[in-house]
Amino acid sequence: MYTIRVSRRFSAAHRIQGRGGKCENIHGHNYRVEVFICAEQLAPPGMVADFIEVRERLDTILPDHQDLNAVYDFNPTAENLTRRFFEELAEFYPVRRVVVWENDDSAAEYEPA
Repeated sequence: MYTIRVSRRFSAAHRIQGRGGKCENIHGHNYRVEVFICAEQLAPPGMVADFIEVRERLDTILPDHQDLNAVYDFNPTAENLTRRFFEELAEFYPVRRVVVWENDDSAAEYEPA
């Protein structure tokens, strides 16, 4: 199995509704998103997918410098973002897993069972 990993960053604000505490207040993160794309066979000219193309596609779906609560109709936790990004990218690539980092120490992952 071949795997490529593409990572991009974006900054955004959000508030976590229903949790209580300080995270219910609007605050921001400098997110990092990692996408893992897998294939058993390489496509010509010997790639899983073109890194540049994947980065460009990822850039089109990342809500950079936006209020995530205004962008999405779900509570924009890191966990929910991983699934949304996975679903959007899976329309174009054989995505295996997506990881969303809120900071250097905390991340959420989504990989279908």
